[in-house]
Amino acid sequence: MAVSRMVKVVVAGSLSELSSFMRELQHAAVLHVTSIIKKDEQDSGPSTAAPTEIFSSSGYRELLDAKEFLDRFRKEESFWTSFFAPMRTVRRERFYSEVDSFSPGEVLRKTDELKQRVEHLHEERNRLTEINFELEPWKEIFTQLIGAGESAESLTVAGITSTDDIPLIENTPGIDLQVLGKTKDKTAIIIACHVSDREVPGNLLQRGIIERLDLSVVDGSPGDTYNRNISRLDEIDRELAEAGSEGEKLLEESENLLLALEHMGNMERAENAFRRWITTGYSFIASGWIIGSNLEKLKSITGNFEAVEFDVVSPEESEKPPVALNNRALFSPFQLITRLYSYPAYGSYDPSAVTSIFFAVFFGICLTDAGYGLLLALLSLWGLKKTGWRSDILWIAFWGGLFTIVAGLLTGGIFGDLFRRENPFIYLPALHSFREFFLWFDPMGEPMAFFRLVLFLGVIHIITGLVIGVISGLMQGDWQGALFDNMTWLVIMVSLLSVLFASDLSVRMALVSSAEPLLDSAVILPAFYAAGTAGLFVVLFGGRGEESLFFRFFIGFLKLLVLSGVFSYLGDVLSYIRLMALGMVTAGIATAINTIAFMMSGIPVAGYLLTAVVLVGGHIFNLAINALGGFVHTLRLQYVEFYSKFFTGGGVPFEPLSLNNRYVKIID
Repeated sequence: MAVSRMVKVVVAGSLSELSSFMRELQHAAVLHVTSIIKKDEQDSGPSTAAPTEIFSSSGYRELLDAKEFLDRFRKEESFWTSFFAPMRTVRRERFYSEVDSFSPGEVLRKTDELKQRVEHLHEERNRLTEINFELEPWKEIFTQLIGAGESAESLTVAGITSTDDIPLIENTPGIDLQVLGKTKDKTAIIIACHVSDREVPGNLLQRGIIERLDLSVVDGSPGDTYNRNISRLDEIDRELAEAGSEGEKLLEESENLLLALEHMGNMERAENAFRRWITTGYSFIASGWIIGSNLEKLKSITGNFEAVEFDVVSPEESEKPPVALNNRALFSPFQLITRLYSYPAYGSYDPSAVTSIFFAVFFGICLTDAGYGLLLALLSLWGLKKTGWRSDILWIAFWGGLFTIVAGLLTGGIFGDLFRRENPFIYLPALHSFREFFLWFDPMGEPMAFFRLVLFLGVIHIITGLVIGVISGLMQGDWQGALFDNMTWLVIMVSLLSVLFASDLSVRMALVSSAEPLLDSAVILPAFYAAGTAGLFVVLFGGRGEESLFFRFFIGFLKLLVLSGVFSYLGDVLSYIRLMALGMVTAGIATAINTIAFMMSGIPVAGYLLTAVVLVGGHIFNLAINALGGFVHTLRLQYVEFYSKFFTGGGVPFEPLSLNNRYVKIID
């Protein structure tokens, strides 16, 4: 439930063992590689061996191009199938055995031949399609156009024009027109004129009224050429289908292509890490960060090599260790929420575990429907099973579904009011008794109970953030920030709440369900004193970074009232009312869906079918749209109202040298 402790290490060894050592490091994924050469020393440092001499990834681009081409022939999968398909796993020994025995030459040769053939066929098909598009109006003309052109006395032009322009051409002086064929929009024509009037057809061609037929694409008559092209296009389609079958067969024969690509990708990662280390002709020196608990694992790895050793060293003052979030399996999926915001600074507080509780509770309140929660939980479990139980977002959805079930049972929401007693849609005594047993309050009938609940949870959320702010400040050695930026506001919040719930104002505002305040009025005066003292500390030290004494007090005064001040905290608390709004909207839409659906049950014959369609479709839509809204708003509450009280970001993520796991997952 914290940021892992990092240790800096330096590793040295023989260059002859570097390749094997890097392979073990990648499989262990324990070392976050750093540059051991400073920028100002890179040009004058020791000579380095060429990385390509040690980590061979030659041919990677050719294999990648071959894979991308062959993927065209892979059977198309649905989005859900591809999304939930687990990654192929290969045991380590088999992986390297297959990679070492794989010869890419034959695969590349066959793929290149197939690629050239397919590209040639596509080019030919496009060319013939364009020619036939031009010949479409001429397809019924089976006479050779050998007379088109210029002779001693006449000029003849074969072309295509718009059908609407025929009257214009007919009325052009000096032109003889012959219409040979038509389509819906185009007309095939031949025009002739005396050579002395050659500028007349030239003018029509220049204005685009007539488009000259390219006789070079016509072999014999236009009709014969058109029909031959149609036959050839059919042959091309058959040849492309045969090429597709060859591609699918080549895919099956090239199963190890993905393994080779994975291996070469790993070699590139190793090469990039290698470039940041110092090497001589015989040795290498590397540096990096490792999680403290993994030191024994690194010791075990280096122990397998005769000339590789490591030592723990003290980092320089300017160095910032990378950040690895370390939470129990129950809370680890919610690290995604923290990472989406920012990595916490090293040595600060990781809020993932606390976030998980509030996020699940708030999400459940946004839906407040046990039926929706059950569907969400079951769908999430199904997706998790398909993905090997490794999807953080699906785990978050699963826990959100469980808390939605709890919230729905406590507020009586089971697919809206589908199982209510009055005017029953579906009245089953057992389900009604079950609903009544868990029912705490009905938000549609007792909205103020819902109002008080979300405000209470909001106050708890904000106070928790302030407490964490105190802890995080002390963890980072910032006692002034912990005291003046968090502890003071914690005192102010608790004091003002004590005054509110010890006065009649809480009764008039319906913040309590009884006719009397919750607290005795005797706490009002001490609470005012405590709030005033804490407020004075905010004014005096809230602007402690300012050099001018006047601006220091002025900024402190603004922080007390405006800048993260009393009014800001009041707005933060009131923002939790949106939880109530979303919960009631979900319940209201569900009720409307039920009402509309059962209004259709009286329609003869199709009534029950329409009722079922509206119920299923409407509730699925309501679940989807409000789950999205609940997720977004709950995320906002964490980031704006909660993290702003304590979070120190800017951490660099811990990214150890590891395997790609892009195409396959290598397991021991």
